[in-house]
Amino acid sequence: MLKATSRFGALTGLETVGSSTRPRPVLFVHGWWGGAWVWDLFMERFAQRGHACFAINLRGYHDSKPVADMGNISFDDHLEDIRTAMDALDRPVLVTHSASGLIALKLAETQPIAAAVHLVPGPPAGIFSLRGARMSLRYMPLILRGKPVLLNKRDMFDANLNRLPPDEQEAVYAKMVPAPGRQARQMMLGISVSPKKVSGPRLIQSGTDDRLVPASVHRKMARKFGSTYREYAGHGHYLMREPDWEVTADDAASWIEEHAR
Repeated sequence: MLKATSRFGALTGLETVGSSTRPRPVLFVHGWWGGAWVWDLFMERFAQRGHACFAINLRGYHDSKPVADMGNISFDDHLEDIRTAMDALDRPVLVTHSASGLIALKLAETQPIAAAVHLVPGPPAGIFSLRGARMSLRYMPLILRGKPVLLNKRDMFDANLNRLPPDEQEAVYAKMVPAPGRQARQMMLGISVSPKKVSGPRLIQSGTDDRLVPASVHRKMARKFGSTYREYAGHGHYLMREPDWEVTADDAASWIEEHAR
């Protein structure tokens, strides 16, 4: 994929695919442990449908803006990264994964959003995931001290990558990098998002076999924020790379083409 890092100043690692025959570009934002690379399949699929696609590496991840302490990156730091990219692209459609979905929801309180698709978004304050809390206990010392956090292979395969084939699990885990413990602590304490303030239509996509943030959480989020909701049988938390990812991608693209005019 082509890289176009200079357009975003301090933000680097932006990847682009496709030329636009659609009214708005699409900005893909990864979640914890990932990077722009998680979107390669979706971006090629969207580009085939005429979407200009951009994927960002949030600060601290891969070849993006370097940081002195990955563990100390805050929720607002990554919110600002998304805002900067959106301003450069002039109100793109957002496609997010996991933690970045919650960040984008919070951003939508203060910035107009043309439309957003959230794959398995992290929940805001008031919607609790007991399953996610149990997983966090083992890593709580790192989270409380604001240290970089990366699940061990067994936990990552079981909770996050459980619906990927074994060889793909290994390949994805090899690319993963630690997430910021400070941001994890902030999100565990609760990030409040007002449905009355959130702008733009949104689609939430979830999987019946998500062991990190269960579908019941996403159904509650869809009701709270008046979102379109799609749930995929046999899918987990890594919707954009699991077998039959094409269905998820095409549903997202079709929804965008209907709502982001």
